[in-house]
Amino acid sequence: MAISTIYLDGGVLKSAGNIFNIQNPRNIMLENFFQKAVFLLLQNKLTNSKFSLKFSPYQHKYFITRSKEMDSFLKGRYFGLMVKKIVGLDKYKISYEIRKFAPGCYTLLHDKEKEKPGIDFIIDFSKPDDYVGGYVTYLSESEELLILKPKPNTLTFIERNKGIMKYTKYFTHQNKNPLIQVTGTLY
Repeated sequence: MAISTIYLDGGVLKSAGNIFNIQNPRNIMLENFFQKAVFLLLQNKLTNSKFSLKFSPYQHKYFITRSKEMDSFLKGRYFGLMVKKIVGLDKYKISYEIRKFAPGCYTLLHDKEKEKPGIDFIIDFSKPDDYVGGYVTYLSESEELLILKPKPNTLTFIERNKGIMKYTKYFTHQNKNPLIQVTGTLY
């Protein structure tokens, strides 16, 4: 997996870790994460993958797929190094989905499944667009903490402590391109 060479530099990773640690909630977005040719190849492969609907009307509606390439990348050496250097996790468990949001897709806040605290990550494989909806909102019981708008070829880490919830805003019919993201949590 060919990530941008800048993210192989120890000094850059240390700086990214410092930025992650001073944000509230702790977060960082790494832009131009994959080398351009690799990103376009993965983007094309994921866009043309066979997706299946994941739907529960009071919780979520979106599509999911699998990818051997993403599985090996997320369990591989480079991603592990980034997690260690930026967010400070040496050993971790990972759960993730490759999600596609098309018009009418969403996730809702609900009490059925309380998410355990962890470090969320999003790798965005979307095409450039002025998306209406599709952004991820992190909030506490009293305030909005962070809004993450879709941005192609980025890796974002977000710490989600106890009591912090998230949802993906309803994706409207005004969007020309679907939103495709690898979304997961490190525990």
